[in-house]
Amino acid sequence: AADELTLYTTREPALIQPLISAFSAQSNIKVNTVFVKDGLLERVKAEGARSPADVLMTVDIGNLMDLVDGGVTQPVKSAALESAIPANLRGADGQWFSLSMRARVLYADKGLPLNSFRYEDLANPKYKGKVCIRAGQHPYNTALVASLIAHDGEAKAEQWLRGVKANLARKATGGDRDVARDILGGICDVGLANSYYVGQMKSAKEGTDARKWGDGIKVV
Repeated sequence: AADELTLYTTREPALIQPLISAFSAQSNIKVNTVFVKDGLLERVKAEGARSPADVLMTVDIGNLMDLVDGGVTQPVKSAALESAIPANLRGADGQWFSLSMRARVLYADKGLPLNSFRYEDLANPKYKGKVCIRAGQHPYNTALVASLIAHDGEAKAEQWLRGVKANLARKATGGDRDVARDILGGICDVGLANSYYVGQMKSAKEGTDARKWGDGIKVV
């Protein structure tokens, strides 16, 4: 229908509902949201030409590229998208467009005299036994490693990874909030995590564990 579209998304619907509601109010187009936690590419392929999906939205660029490489997308030519989204954040052929970016930052012990930091520094031997990070296979970290390979090449990226592994205070596991938790607990001094978790923790109710974790770190 001309006044409806179907959105397949791996992003939890409640988190994007404000955007969808604003779009519908502005355009008078109803959006039918289908939340697909896993196997988005496989589902669209299985549905084939009968797929009701009009728009595919993923979390993380790697998942987005899987859809393009899987052959289930088509080029979009839009002056509005091209004016709003810089060329380096959209496919040259119009197959994909970025809507948001996340910052992978350093969480550090609040008392640590540290004002600047580079990803490469996590492999410095002076941080041996002081680094916490979530599982290496998580998309947040694979995207970071992919960027390091793109910038520095595979050999340097592997050398960095081995250095980070040697510096780990504990097994790479858990989530980003666990990095803050373990810094507060004295297990590690620094770690990589996404910036928005800090806002969630620091605005949590006073006295909760999340608030204590947020208040115990600083972001570099």
